Amino acid sequence: MLSVQTLARRIRTRLHDTDSITYDDTEILDCINCGIRFIRRAIADTRPALLMSETNGILEAGTKSITLETRPTKIINVTAGDKIIKTEIYYTGKKIYHNREKIWHNHNPIYNKHVEYTYSEKALHETEMAFIVPRGNEAKGTPREFFLTGSQTINFFPVPVIPTKYTIRAVNDIEELKWEDNSPLNTEFDDCLVEYATIRLSVGNEFDMTQESMMMANILAQIQRLLIPPPAGILTQGYWHSGYRSKAGGYW
Repeated sequence: MLSVQTLARRIRTRLHDTDSITYDDTEILDCINCGIRFIRRAIADTRPALLMSETNGILEAGTKSITLETRPTKIINVTAGDKIIKTEIYYTGKKIYHNREKIWHNHNPIYNKHVEYTYSEKALHETEMAFIVPRGNEAKGTPREFFLTGSQTINFFPVPVIPTKYTIRAVNDIEELKWEDNSPLNTEFDDCLVEYATIRLSVGNEFDMTQESMMMANILAQIQRLLIPPPAGILTQGYWHSGYRSKAGGYW
């Protein structure tokens, strides 16, 4: 995570423009912001969970939509459920709670009781409003689907009839960096950002774009190699045994 000024200095060094003769600060900053979006798109395509933000809450009965605080670039998944699987009760001020001395003419408890519910949530299927309207968008029940309207509003279908917990995992949009900001990327990706800006500024005016395209593909390949996830684990069933073989050599 480098500062924008550090990134600009490294870019100018590679461009042999340390005296700011060829490129002004605005051009450098614009190219840095374009590079950040380029790298974030590459990450979102390969491992979006690295950029994921989570929003959760409770949908009250009859509430069919929520508006997110930040515009999502990509929705990873949405889960919801109205089945309570665990209830926990907490009391604040335990010393007060166990104090049997009454306050004169005060019949209210002087401690707070807090109840937390854990819900069982299931993944919702993403659809479009055009497919919901013919079925009656006011249908009520446990939400099974969701769809977007506008850039920040998520709608649930059917409309819940009892309080329903929801969780939204998404890659949110980001604001452009200013001169005094820091890069939102890891330092490893900042190196790719410097390469991107150097290539874009140095060969962006060339008529033949083949060389630039090859260089951009090389940067993209570097990013994807950093993001390759580990292979998924596999359980195999033995030919003569109905159990699964573990690494230790036993069966279960």
